[in-house]
This record gives sequence, structure tokens and C-alpha cells, in this order.
Amino acid sequence: MDKSLSTHAEPLIVVLPGDDLTSRILSPSAAGSKSCAPKLGTGLHYDPPTQTVTATVAGRLYHRPNTSTYMVLNNTRRYVPLVGDRVLGIVEEQAGEYYRLNVQGSHPALLHSLSFEGATKRNRPHLTPGSLLYCRVVSSNSEMDPEVSCKVAGDGLADGGARRRDWMTDEGTYGELKGGTCIRVSLGLARELLLPSNIVLEALGKQGLAFEVAIGVNGFVWLHSERPEYTVLIANAVKNSEVMIPSEVREMVASLVKTVRGDFLDI
Repeated sequence: MDKSLSTHAEPLIVVLPGDDLTSRILSPSAAGSKSCAPKLGTGLHYDPPTQTVTATVAGRLYHRPNTSTYMVLNNTRRYVPLVGDRVLGIVEEQAGEYYRLNVQGSHPALLHSLSFEGATKRNRPHLTPGSLLYCRVVSSNSEMDPEVSCKVAGDGLADGGARRRDWMTDEGTYGELKGGTCIRVSLGLARELLLPSNIVLEALGKQGLAFEVAIGVNGFVWLHSERPEYTVLIANAVKNSEVMIPSEVREMVASLVKTVRGDFLDI
């Protein structure tokens, strides 16, 4: 269960594979206007002939009002790549024009060496095994290795407002992540961290900690802050938050920050 949203006004709705959610998602107002038609995310399937929406996994039905998106939040053991997913991948090796990335799926993902903003044959990144990349899934099926890209989809608006910047500027949405540390979390927690109302990230921000974070739906989380001690603090807070309610998360974060800052004063 998503502890960070337990105080949300909407009721908790648990669904199972095969549940018909048409009446709940495709309301008459949404069906009659393309501008307000709901978007279907992970765990939901729309069948055009019957015009029905069914759940494909067990979990909690979640609705994000600002984008009118519905999805099923769950905590599966193995990541299954889906087109559009934002993931973190670790370079394993280079094979010709492609890099093989470990994205925690059943097969490695393929990244073309020119799949970076502004990359050319003469001017492109040269990655080594162990390099960490933030990218998005552009192709996935059961018969081929998934393919990922570090390019923004379309004009960026359909890609969550992603910024298109040349790969050399280190200002783009996707690309190599340098410094910091990468931790693994459960797939359920990774998706919870991506929610706008996530409690632990909000609590860390209110404590005045400046940090960068990149979250992949495949369970990799990259963290970077001004001090290694803060990075360890943030990593511990993120992992501990999975089994806590909002009030406990806030107390835990405040306690960790107080302890670490107290240690600095004692030095």
C-alpha cells in the first residue's frame, strides 16, 4: 500500500487482473471530449472493439488529476520494460554501434551510440562498462531485446516536459549520471517516489537538504548531494520510508538530519 497517499481524499481501490474498470475510468464526460479523455498507464488495458478498460495486474488503482492519468500501483519482483518508461541502466559492454545496458529486466537493453541529443559519428559519448545512464524505453516486445534512448520524445511536451539539450552540456533530461550513488529499491517504492505527493522526498526538501535524484521505474535510484554524509542519509530515508506511514516518515527524516548535522558540529 502507498503510505504517502493514505491521507488522500480518494478511497483506496484494490483491483485484480481481469477487473472491468470501464465505468470508473471512462466516465461520460471523458468519453465525450478528447481534451479530457483519460490516459491509461501501467496495469491497465483498453480494448477498442468492446470499448472496455480492464486491469492486467493486481494492485491499487491510482488517479493523477493534473494529467488525467490512471494506473495500477503494485510491487512486482521483476521489471518488465514498457514503451515510455524512464529507467536507469548500467552499461555492461559495447557491441558494434550499440551498448548493452542492465535495466533489471530479463534481457539487457540496447542503446545506439547516436541515441543522444546532438550526437554525431564524430561527436558522441564514449561510455565504459559501469557507466550509469538515465534513459527511456522506445521499443519493447517479448521476442527482442528492449531498446532505450537518451533523446527526448517529440517536442518534450508528451515526454513529461523533458528538456532537449545537447549531450555535451550535461543539462538534458536524459544521459549519463556522474558522481553520487545508485541504490536499488523495490519496483513499488520506485513508482511511489515518482508520485508528486511523495512524503519522504517532500520531507527531505523541507529539511533544507539540497540534492539531485533520478528515479527509474526499474528500481534504480540515483542520488547526489553536496556531502557524502547527506547522500547516505537520503538513501537510508528513502529505503526506510517504504514501511512507514507519513507521520513516521517525517519523524524519521527529522531525526536523521538532526543526527547528521549534530555530528558535523562535533567535528
